[in-house]
Amino acid sequence: MKVTNRLVVIATLLWTLGGTSIGWAGDSIKLIDRCQSLNVGDRSSFILVRDLFSQGQDCLVVNSSDTTIDLDGFALVGLGTGRGITASDAVHGVKVRNGTVKGFTIGVSLGGNGNLIENVHVENNTDTGLFLGAGSLANHIVAQGNFRFGVILSTACTITDSIVHANGNSPTSVGLSAGPGSTVRGNTIWANTGTGLFGSTSGTVIGNTVFNTFGVGISVICPSNVQQNTATTNSAGNLFFSEPGCLFVNNVTPEAD
Repeated sequence: MKVTNRLVVIATLLWTLGGTSIGWAGDSIKLIDRCQSLNVGDRSSFILVRDLFSQGQDCLVVNSSDTTIDLDGFALVGLGTGRGITASDAVHGVKVRNGTVKGFTIGVSLGGNGNLIENVHVENNTDTGLFLGAGSLANHIVAQGNFRFGVILSTACTITDSIVHANGNSPTSVGLSAGPGSTVRGNTIWANTGTGLFGSTSGTVIGNTVFNTFGVGISVICPSNVQQNTATTNSAGNLFFSEPGCLFVNNVTPEAD
C-alpha cells in the first residue's frame, strides 16, 4: 500500500473518531471530504479522502498562500459551472497534485504567482482546463476535452511532459497557450481545434510533438527559441512565426497536406 493511502486510512479513522487533522513534527495535514473554502492559513496542507461533487459552485477555494492540496487519486466533479480549484491573484505558491478535475467552467484557476501543478488531469471543462499565473510550473498534466482552451499559462511559466488533447471548439481556441518568457518542453499536443501550441515572445519551445490539429500546429511570436519540435498533419499549417527573429533549429515541420 502506498504511503499516501496509508495516510488516508489513518486519517479517515481519526476523522471518524472526531479528529480533523493529523500531523507530526509540528506539521498538520487537514482532510477534505466536501467542497469548501480553505481558510486555515499559509503553508497548510490538505488531502482528499474521497471524490467531491459540486452542485454548480466553486469546489475548493484557496484563501491562503503556499497551500498544498493532494488529491490522492480522487476527482473533483462539476456540473458544467464554477471552478474546481481556484484562488485569487493575491494567493501565491499553491501546489496541487495527483488527481482529476472535470466538469467545471475552469478546472484549475490559480492567478497568483509561483504555483505548482503536477500529475493532474483537467478534463471536459466547459471553458478552460488549467489557468496558471506568472512563474508557475505544470508537470505531467493531461488536459483533454475542454471546450475552449486546454492550458493557459501567464508570464514566465514552464510546462513539461504533458498531454494536451482534443481541446477547443473554434478557430480562436488554443490547446496550450504560453505567455511571454515561458518554457514549453517535451509535451504531446494533438487533435486540438484552433491552434495546437501558441508561444508568446521571448519563449522557449523545445522538443514538443504537435499533430492532427484542426488549425495551425505551432504559432510562435518572435524572438523565441524554437528547437527540436515535430509538427505534422496540422490542417492549416505546421508552424507559423508572427515575424522574423526566432532561433529555429532541428525542427520537423513539413508542409501541411
